[in-house]
Amino acid sequence: EEAPVITHHSIRAGGKTLNYTATTGMMPIKNGEGEVEARMFFMAYTLDGPHDPKRPLMVSFNGGPGSSSVWLHLGLVGPKRIKMLPDGTMTPPPFELVDNEYTMLDQTDIVFVDPVGTGYSRAAKKELNKKFWGLKGDLDSVSEFIRMYLTRYERWSSPLFLIGESYGTMRASGLAGT
Repeated sequence: EEAPVITHHSIRAGGKTLNYTATTGMMPIKNGEGEVEARMFFMAYTLDGPHDPKRPLMVSFNGGPGSSSVWLHLGLVGPKRIKMLPDGTMTPPPFELVDNEYTMLDQTDIVFVDPVGTGYSRAAKKELNKKFWGLKGDLDSVSEFIRMYLTRYERWSSPLFLIGESYGTMRASGLAGT
């Protein structure tokens, strides 16, 4: 298992400077026998400062099929976003990242996760893909990711929020029950 990559940044949002830590890594998803069946990519942003066990944590994912968390990440929620034209359309290349004045980082720490089969998340063996690409497998793997993240980063006391778009809204509803 590889250690996550941790970097430190700051942005201007809401008229103030937000200092934050970005953590990027792969979370192993194991079966009951402890064998790794998948690795799920994530990128987390946590506001720097004194540890507050009541600071909310938001887990964000896009829909599908096959959509990584990039759209919510760089289009709406994350601390950086793709620069857009005034009418909301894309600029021509080269694309530019700018501080996201609408980021939710001032209110909650954010974890973007790519479910298995999207972005950089993959099943450990090709024949395991079908296990993750149905409703139950998707919910089981994402809920296991959340459980592992809360444990590894000591966030069990944090209020937990789920945000998704498209199929991600159905995933969020299913995860609430799971």
